[in-house]
This record gives sequence, C-alpha cells and structure tokens, in this order.
Amino acid sequence: MSVIEVLQEKLLGNFYSLFRVGEAFDLYFDGFWLIANNVVSADEDDLNKRLLNGYQPATEAIDKEDVAKSIVLSATLRKKITKVELNPDSSLELTFENEVKLIFPTNTEVVDWQWAINENAHDPYHGCIVGVFAPGEALLGDC
Repeated sequence: MSVIEVLQEKLLGNFYSLFRVGEAFDLYFDGFWLIANNVVSADEDDLNKRLLNGYQPATEAIDKEDVAKSIVLSATLRKKITKVELNPDSSLELTFENEVKLIFPTNTEVVDWQWAINENAHDPYHGCIVGVFAPGEALLGDC
C-alpha cells in the first residue's frame, strides 16, 4: 500500500476520542495515535484575537497559541474525518464532518520528526505506521 492509502484506511471515516497538548499534539484513535510537533487551523488567528482580548488567562498562558489550537482540537473531537490529503511537502490535511480542517505541517524547525501515526504516542520511530521526519518524505512502517 502507498502512504496515502494507509492514511485513508486509518483515518477516513474515523475520529479521535482523546487529545493531549504539551510538547507535541497527540490524538488518540482506536488503537493508534496521530502525533505531531504542530497542528494548524485557519480558525486560529481569529480565535487568538478574541481570546487575548476577552479572556485574561489566555494572555498569561505560557504557550498562548496553544489555547486556540486546543479549542479547535476540542471542536473536532469525535467528529468523523471526511477527507484525507497528503500535500506535496508531506503535510497531512484532514477535513472533519463539521468542515474544520486541520493541517499537520512539515515545517517545524529544530525537530527530528514532524508528524507520525504510531502505536504508542511517545517515540515516533517506535511502532511507526506512517511518519514524516523531513519535509517531502513520508515513510511507511519501521520508520
């Protein structure tokens, strides 16, 4: 199977039931994790403006941008994925049934991996099903 075929088999019509935000972003599906150093949504800028102007604790957050990202991740929790795309730079783009799009980019600097689907949500190399460790290079299994 190709990378896109594996991604579609794993993600299309599926949903995540748990997410964690910290040093990375971890989304738990049934029996596997999608882990990423970054996640991006077009909704973030507007949410950040609203939060920073209207919710004082957001202005004091260590990683202010993660507040809006967490809202977007909450909005897609348990929503089925309706479209899976692998962009030319190997960024992963997911569209959910509520029309929200999440992009797992491959341009995060100073990291040795970008995003991966694996079995444990820890080391992206261990139990790797699909992973991107450099832009444009999506790899299958045994990454």
